[in-house]
Amino acid sequence: MRVVLVTGNGLTHRYMANRLLDSGIPLVGIVVDHGKVASPTAKLKRIWRRYTVGQIAGRICLKGLREAWRDDKSRDDQLTRVLGKQNCQEFKRPTLVHSVFGINTDASMRVVSALDPDVLLVFGTGIVGDRITRLARTIALNAHTGLSPHYRGAECAFWPLHNAEPHMLGATVHECTQQIDGGSIFATGKPTLEADDRMHAVYGRCVVVAADLYIRVVRGLLQGGSERWTQNLSVGREYKANMHGLRAELRVRRLVKRGLIRRYVQSTGRNRNNQADTKDPS
Repeated sequence: MRVVLVTGNGLTHRYMANRLLDSGIPLVGIVVDHGKVASPTAKLKRIWRRYTVGQIAGRICLKGLREAWRDDKSRDDQLTRVLGKQNCQEFKRPTLVHSVFGINTDASMRVVSALDPDVLLVFGTGIVGDRITRLARTIALNAHTGLSPHYRGAECAFWPLHNAEPHMLGATVHECTQQIDGGSIFATGKPTLEADDRMHAVYGRCVVVAADLYIRVVRGLLQGGSERWTQNLSVGREYKANMHGLRAELRVRRLVKRGLIRRYVQSTGRNRNNQADTKDPS
């Protein structure tokens, strides 16, 4: 069975690819999306369509604060600590890597089609369109770093912290459909947090769970099948990128600083293993 991974080129994307390879999953290709090339004018038009004036102003302020906080370095340090430097600095099998610029372009479709996937795995990209996912002869799956159906859409390791619901952090492997993070679920799991974890470390721990689930689900498919269940989309919420503004960011940082994660870890027990479910968590 031919397995192809569609992903990005960040620390978490390289970690996912390397975990799959180390586990013996027979990847025949890693399609790395670097994002569609767009002119400055096209980028401004896209921003104007997605965000209100207030949201644009808030994101500009947030960008300035993140630069002052040196947030990029903090994020990379936290992720590297959780994922392990040896697992996320580079792709361990560079000969499998195929770079594309916009996963839904004609060029990307030709790349994926040439790899002839039975199983297409998606992780950490923008929305992958039907004409790409239909290239998988057996199934196309997505590893979502959120606990579906309760948290669907963008940044679902952020919003449970915002809502003071660390017990709702997790990851989900589900079938790719036209509904964002709404396809049939194959597995869900929750991370083990550490008392001193901060926002980016929490995301990293959800990525670890996502990789564990992907390995288990794909092994099941290779052996002839895996159990799945339909999501109840009447529960939970779909989060969008434009909802994450300055106020939301400051709230999460304040809650973490005041001990949200520490209290949760103390209440659940630090040594609890990652919890993987095989039935609907709702």
